[in-house]
Amino acid sequence: MKRLCARIAVLGVVAGSLVFPAASTAQESSILLGKVMDAATGEPLVGAQVAVAGTAEGAITDVDGRYRLPLPPGAYDLRVAYLGYADKTVTRVQVTPGQPNVQDITLQSEAIQAEAVEVVVSAEEERSSVIGALARQRRATNVVNGISAEEIAATPASNAADAVARVQSTSIVDGKYVYVRGLGERYSTALLDGSGLPTPEPEKRVIPLDLFPASMIESLFTVKSYTADLPGDFAGGLVDIRTKDIPEQAFFSFSTGVGYNTNLGDLDRPTYEGGALDWLGFDDGTRGLPAGFPDRIPVDASRDRVAELHSRFEGNFSTIPEAADLGDADKSFSLSFGAPVRWLDRDGGYLFGLSYSNSANARVMEEFFPSQEEGRFQYDFTSLVGRRDVSLGLIGGYAINPTPTSRVSLKAFFTQSAEDDARLVTGLFDQSTSGFARITRFQFIERSLFSNQLRFEHKLGFLGDSKLEWDGSYAVALRDEPDTRTTAFVATSAEAGDYFFNEAGNNDRFFSDLQDDLSQGGVKMISQFDLFGRAATLDTGVRAGYRTREFEARRFDYENAAASVRAQPAEQLFTSQNIAAGNIQFLETTEPTDRYDATELSSAGYASLGFGLSDDLRLSAGVRLEHNETRVESFDPRTGTLLSALNTDLTTWEPLPALTLQWQLGDEQSLRAAAARTIVRPQFRELAPFRYDDYQESTLGNPFLENGEIYNFDLRWSLFPSLGEIVSVGGFYKIFNDPIEIVRLPTGGTNVGTPEPYNAPRAETYGIELELRHDLGRWAPLTGLGASASATFADSRVDQDKPVEVYFGSPTANGPDILSPEVFTSSERPLFGQSSFLVNASVNYTTESGGTTATLLYNGVGERLAEVGTNNFDDIYEQDRHTFDAILDQRIWNALDLKLAIENITGEAIEFRLGDDVTERYRPGRELSVKASYAF
Repeated sequence: MKRLCARIAVLGVVAGSLVFPAASTAQESSILLGKVMDAATGEPLVGAQVAVAGTAEGAITDVDGRYRLPLPPGAYDLRVAYLGYADKTVTRVQVTPGQPNVQDITLQSEAIQAEAVEVVVSAEEERSSVIGALARQRRATNVVNGISAEEIAATPASNAADAVARVQSTSIVDGKYVYVRGLGERYSTALLDGSGLPTPEPEKRVIPLDLFPASMIESLFTVKSYTADLPGDFAGGLVDIRTKDIPEQAFFSFSTGVGYNTNLGDLDRPTYEGGALDWLGFDDGTRGLPAGFPDRIPVDASRDRVAELHSRFEGNFSTIPEAADLGDADKSFSLSFGAPVRWLDRDGGYLFGLSYSNSANARVMEEFFPSQEEGRFQYDFTSLVGRRDVSLGLIGGYAINPTPTSRVSLKAFFTQSAEDDARLVTGLFDQSTSGFARITRFQFIERSLFSNQLRFEHKLGFLGDSKLEWDGSYAVALRDEPDTRTTAFVATSAEAGDYFFNEAGNNDRFFSDLQDDLSQGGVKMISQFDLFGRAATLDTGVRAGYRTREFEARRFDYENAAASVRAQPAEQLFTSQNIAAGNIQFLETTEPTDRYDATELSSAGYASLGFGLSDDLRLSAGVRLEHNETRVESFDPRTGTLLSALNTDLTTWEPLPALTLQWQLGDEQSLRAAAARTIVRPQFRELAPFRYDDYQESTLGNPFLENGEIYNFDLRWSLFPSLGEIVSVGGFYKIFNDPIEIVRLPTGGTNVGTPEPYNAPRAETYGIELELRHDLGRWAPLTGLGASASATFADSRVDQDKPVEVYFGSPTANGPDILSPEVFTSSERPLFGQSSFLVNASVNYTTESGGTTATLLYNGVGERLAEVGTNNFDDIYEQDRHTFDAILDQRIWNALDLKLAIENITGEAIEFRLGDDVTERYRPGRELSVKASYAF
């Protein structure tokens, strides 16, 4: 029901957006737009007067500091005045018909102007979005790096995950999970338009960034040092995603593209019969539990009754090898439009966006795991994987300015994605039994995320000319995994091909459903005033949120096949006829820990004061007091019984101080130092004792996890030699108490154990960061050439010298199990997921006319710890990876562009190693694409 409500709400926002063009006033032939800002802080100045010299034209800036002037084409002088700031005149501002005319203006505080404390930021610094991203980086109190919509458009990025991989100190794992400063995804968080998000992933903490289409992103920043206005659960960094805002002038854009992965030309992609709506990312019910299916199949149900229930399932077990054809070509399109309007006789605007992508891939994976016994191994598999990914996105929003100094806005975002995976695994295994295995798995996962936000901004005109902001939002994340089907058959040899039913293997059907709801809101006030003759800013606020999760899974197994039918293939063996005849059993094997409910109640208040200590030195000091109550309750879905001993109740009050010191070393240089205390908070899935099965292994939660804490220290020197250029060198150091890591639980034999989160005793990480962005065209022979590069080199250490608490998976456990330090193979090791280096670089060339742009991109990721070893197994490391992409962007005609791209030019493989053994290896293939876009 909630999923239906979410979709209805999205359609309401979209429909509301579509009516705005009718309400729009006629657009003038030439419009001058801009924003007036504080030169020191970048804060918008609300109510500033912008006058056109020699005319009667003028405007007052709105709540975002923006102005809008209808003017005939020509050159003008603008005079800007604001109480407490020095007046400024900008000369020869050009207004041209038929194209955007933007002039942003910065003003100096009169106190600062007299003493020359702060850097004067050029008005041109905000003219392009690329330079705008650098402007925020230059003025921000904390350490940030970003990428703008313009930079995203210059890459082959199709979603936020692709885009953030181009930002300093970030990398992407599995195509969706962000690692900041080389730390694992559980140490990264994400905000959408300033609000937190629920996650549709039961096994992960972070929101998967592939949910957000690139065409809907205005800017994307990674925040790497903490300030009191941010959530206290801050570790590696925070990804701040800003979707496209209400436009200042009418626009329309459309793009469409096709692509092809080279792996498809070499492999017959395995697939299976799906549903009619798979192409939209929705299961049409083909895979779902049948209507009227009982909550539980009784243990004593008759064979005929079980066979009748089994006959209601629609999905079968037939694998279909499929050669690549035109239908496997990647397809994408995006559409967006918006305009300023007059609504209820007030200025406002609307925005609408739609995006869609559908891509196919195939790959061969080599999978191996050794044994502790010399000359033996646990498995040596080759997997042929066929996969299709679908993403559908909608964004709609509108805003109105009730007064010249206030704004009310509503924005809604919806995304639907699906991963459709067919896997055929063959190879040798040598565990409790041995032989040649043939395993199949069909898996369809659909995810939905809906977020809407209502925001109010108002300039108070008192209390230091304060600006008041409040917001309320509701978001829901849904994840449905209907009818994941796994078969396991064995043969005496690969050549014999006499496969028969493996009683010890996984022959099952799995269903799971997750709903995660988050309601939150907050109020903050930003005041600017003089303190002892210097500019000061006071930022105060309160915030609260309530999050709930409902998760339930069901499991069904095929067991005890009769000797007479064991050699039948899965599609013939797993039938209702065989069940009714007693040739095989179909049992419900749902476990006592397969359902959990969770709640999180959070509230926080904060205050942060920034002020000048001297002409060149500025201090920002703040503290956040955060209260959090996290509860996870597990229920036996068979009986509804509460598993009290495995429930979690974590209630904490956390004071979180933050300190930043900014030293202006001249007009072009600055030095920034920061220190803060933050926390590590276990998430719902990490606390739930639920067991998730893959075809190779299972994963467990740990209800005995505790909060950890982090002490963060950052130092960065930055040089801004000219417009759009930067050179920076920085370092960071973090101390962890009780960090949350992943370990494989030891087993009684020599087999590999089950991965599970646990609190390690302590850890530390440290590194240096470099960034360079340079316009080589300043030298005549290199006109049109630009280059940028960023690099992070990091190291870390976890001291594993104390016993730790874990959960071995028993639903009747009355407390934690204890792992001694001797169980761990390495007493000292890196943090889980820590990369030794991250490098992003690009070289671009633009012709003098601007009609052609060629770009070469490089991304390098160093070795990182993928699994912590126990039982004398070595740790597993993902190996270094280096990828190159090339893009050619050509203006065809007026507003029509054509972009050609090649991703992963060298065809670099992804590889994992345990000592000298390669445990996993595959090549994702090269991606070729062509995209046409039209905008005006």
